[in-house]
Amino acid sequence: MNTQKIATRFRLSGWCEAVKEQVASGQSIAAFCRENGIHTSTYYYRQRKVREAACAELVKVQTENAVPSGWAHLAESLPEAVTENLLTIEVSGCRITVNNQTDPELLCKVCRALRSL
Repeated sequence: MNTQKIATRFRLSGWCEAVKEQVASGQSIAAFCRENGIHTSTYYYRQRKVREAACAELVKVQTENAVPSGWAHLAESLPEAVTENLLTIEVSGCRITVNNQTDPELLCKVCRALRSL
C-alpha cells in the first residue's frame, strides 16, 4: 500500500471518529461544529467522504462474495464439528468415535473392555 492510500485511510479514520462523536453527542451538527472549531461545510465534506468510503468497501465485499445467477454459494470451510479431528474405532460391531477432547483414561478403559469381547 502506498503512502497516499495510507494517509487517506488515516484521514478517513479520524473523520469517521468525528462523525461518530457528533452522533453520540446528541448535538446538532452546527452546535457540534461550533464547539469543535470545525466549519460546517468541512464537516459535511468529511461526512460525505466517510460515507463514500463505507459504500465503496461494502460494494467491494459484496462483489467478492458474489455468486453468478443460478449458482450455489458453498461455505469456504466445513463447520467446526466436521473439521475437528475424529477417530472412529470399530471392534466386534461396536463403533466408538473420539476427538481431541475425549478423556484419555476413559478411552483406555473402553479399549480394554473392547479387547475382552
